[in-house]
Amino acid sequence: MSQLSQPQTLPLKPLHLPAEPVAWPLPWGYWLVICIILLSIILVVIYVVKTRQRQRAKAVALKMLKSNTETLTPSIANEILRQAVLSYYPRKEVAHLTGTSWWRFLDSQLTSPRFLPKEMAWQAALYTHTEVTEEDRRDLVADCAFWIHHALPPKKQYLNWKAAS
Repeated sequence: MSQLSQPQTLPLKPLHLPAEPVAWPLPWGYWLVICIILLSIILVVIYVVKTRQRQRAKAVALKMLKSNTETLTPSIANEILRQAVLSYYPRKEVAHLTGTSWWRFLDSQLTSPRFLPKEMAWQAALYTHTEVTEEDRRDLVADCAFWIHHALPPKKQYLNWKAAS
């Protein structure tokens, strides 16, 4: 009976615990998350740089128009506007435009016309020796600034402006 009351011990080896998990190397799921975050950061940086490059000509033209508003003539404002347009549109499509075709092009890029209704004032300001009134001068220069601010860079629906006119 003494043998029954005493439990028998099995000849077991001592327990060996596994090594504690380490932080390196990372599991593949973490690598995937890191790659997605890095890719997102790179894409955002590329987008910001391209947007700034695309807006540069617009910013320079607006700065030129606003820097000397008191002495700016409509012909100089029109020249600044033309240079800004040539920065965004194909030269062979817009460089040759003058007079009514130029005003029609400008109005085709806006939702409401601002240049064709004032064509006579523009013709007088650009091509005659008569002095333009101060109010007309400010209005014509403001139209150029408005166009640059609202029409540049060109929207996708306005890129093919010949089909619209």
